[in-house]
Amino acid sequence: MIQPTQKKRIVLFLPHRANPDEGVRVAADLLPLELYQIATFPVQAGFEVHVVDAMIHEDYERRLMELCDGALCLASSCILGYQVLHGAQMARRIRQRFPDLPIIWGGWFPSVVPELYIEEGIGDAVGLGQGEFAFWDVVQALDCGEPLENVAGLVVRGADGKPHYTDHRPVAGFEKIPPVPWDLCDFERYVELQNNPGNAKLRHRLPDPLGMSAGTPLRAFSFFSSFGCPEPCTFCCSPMVTSRRWKAIPGQELAEQMWELHERFDFNIIRFQDANFGVAEKRSNEWCKGIMPGGDPPPFWWNATYEIETIARYKEESCDLMRDARCHLIILGAEAGSEEQQERIKKKIDLETNLEFALGRIYDRGLQTGTTWIIGYPGESKESMLATIRMAARMKHNYPGSASDIFPFRAIPGTEDFDAAVGRGYQPPRTFEEWGGCLEYKYEFDDIGLPLDVLERWKRYGTTASFYDGNVHEGAGLVRKAMKQAAGMRLKHGVYGFPIEQKLFDLYVRLTGQTQKDKIVIDRTSGVTPNPAQG
Repeated sequence: MIQPTQKKRIVLFLPHRANPDEGVRVAADLLPLELYQIATFPVQAGFEVHVVDAMIHEDYERRLMELCDGALCLASSCILGYQVLHGAQMARRIRQRFPDLPIIWGGWFPSVVPELYIEEGIGDAVGLGQGEFAFWDVVQALDCGEPLENVAGLVVRGADGKPHYTDHRPVAGFEKIPPVPWDLCDFERYVELQNNPGNAKLRHRLPDPLGMSAGTPLRAFSFFSSFGCPEPCTFCCSPMVTSRRWKAIPGQELAEQMWELHERFDFNIIRFQDANFGVAEKRSNEWCKGIMPGGDPPPFWWNATYEIETIARYKEESCDLMRDARCHLIILGAEAGSEEQQERIKKKIDLETNLEFALGRIYDRGLQTGTTWIIGYPGESKESMLATIRMAARMKHNYPGSASDIFPFRAIPGTEDFDAAVGRGYQPPRTFEEWGGCLEYKYEFDDIGLPLDVLERWKRYGTTASFYDGNVHEGAGLVRKAMKQAAGMRLKHGVYGFPIEQKLFDLYVRLTGQTQKDKIVIDRTSGVTPNPAQG
């Protein structure tokens, strides 16, 4: 049994990001950073804080029921996808068992549909935007018996049982937030899962650094170094949730923190979970220099998100610093392959000049890139979708081994494109069950009305890209080499018709008794790339 103490207890819960009953889970370097962040003030003030992460705690339900008995509050966070459903299921059970326990929600999804949590009766308050300060004020109010209506930055359950918005809360800088209480992190549990993933399909797993020796045990760590994003993208809810504000830990200070954390956790990869790590070139440079004292590379690799236009405008010396500081992967969002669509989604990437220039800068320095694309925006023309597939294929061919993944559009609440989709007749999910399954990605399923020829070309692109990347492991080496060469020609010229060699390969696999999945099964995990090789 988990024994209570005399201090007032706060319980923090992170639901499953993927449904284990479907044989899927996410990469174990995704620590519950959002929970550690909101724990900063309560831990500093002496509250007893417990983190329950369904990823590493198989007995998470038992833990929750024991810890919630007599607790001051339960807080949870989720993003769109299965995590929404699992979080709601657990909140219902806890509400039934402890009807008077305050339940507080935060995270991207609750922040944009707070009314759902209040009206369904599984939330007493939902934080909007930056959570550290709002949650600390919630904790103090609950501790003193004060009404949550007095806390800024929330949607709360009013006396009438309906949602009520409190005063707006401005974004604050990291210098006002206490140190993260890393004592809450049982890092070795995550390390164990990273190296012994079992038979589950992994999602969100990033490629290992190219310079890492085969067989090296993974000790990957994740970290938030900034909040928000200044970009106005119409498909993203960040403009609404963060008001396009960007606050970041200064580069040198970030480096000092990472050295301290490396001494403590001995990680060999850092995965920055920032929405947009590379906004400021000066900060990026300070970070790189700070982890290379005397010019020597650090004892770890790192990866982060940058914008294509950002990389294009960086100085050559800044790009060299990223390479020398052992950045191994830069994650980029291109999102559309036509100029008209770039304008419409307010991304405004110069496709003819800066896209390939930025990717080339990364690739030529031996760094990997991960580029994402979207097709099927509200009102997008068929020509624009086909242009995106062509552009994705061109980047895949020119930079082999680097991701160039195409996603079907998903209407995310709190975005301009969600409103546009609804205006065109889209019927959004209404329940937690529906929201929990709305990120299904599979070729047999088309809920946004992609033209049939676009759907077929997208599918064939995914299969061809798998052969080109060498992700298909059936067959002898010479056979796979021939398939890769054929795939390269198809990607280069954008020709996917009459895939005779792929049909022959399928026949070869069946005749030799090997197995190959060429379709995606249902997967509700947010961020799943529709690629048959990923199963």
